[in-house]
Amino acid sequence: MYQTLLLSSYLFILHVMGTPQFLAPHGRRVCGPDLRYSIVMVTESYVQPVHKPYITLCQGHRLCSTYKTAYSVRYRQVSKAAPSSPVYPECCPGWRRLHSHHCNQAVCGKPCVNGGTCVRPNLCACPLGWRGHHCQTDVDECSEQQPCTQECVNTPGSYRCACGKGYRLAGDGRSC
Repeated sequence: MYQTLLLSSYLFILHVMGTPQFLAPHGRRVCGPDLRYSIVMVTESYVQPVHKPYITLCQGHRLCSTYKTAYSVRYRQVSKAAPSSPVYPECCPGWRRLHSHHCNQAVCGKPCVNGGTCVRPNLCACPLGWRGHHCQTDVDECSEQQPCTQECVNTPGSYRCACGKGYRLAGDGRSC
């Protein structure tokens, strides 16, 4: 019973966090299209004073003309700005939301390979032994540095040292 309730609660939270309304509108890397308005014509009511003349007795014995103010409800067409559609915030280009209300995961157009990680839009951080925009190029450690005392064999993403005939590789993996 408890596990079912816990699972249901977890699924509900995942569902709620997956809806665009729950993206923090002022969070990091959150962009939103400007709220668009359209002009619509609406009928609006208003009260207009109407001054009506009437005759009354003044000082109890003579006739006087005066005005009585009455109010009538009128209608007019007016233009108003109305939001054209509900607009929810969205992640800025190059970012997406991952288990959060913020846009916290960078998006790389081409995937990072060889263990690389997308750290900013279209920028991969490469592990040692790899380089390039998508970590696609092997670093030739043997030509860039002299890590071995005798022979250096470049391997994908790394290198290994080897020794000539009659020599053995020492415990440090570099010396013969």
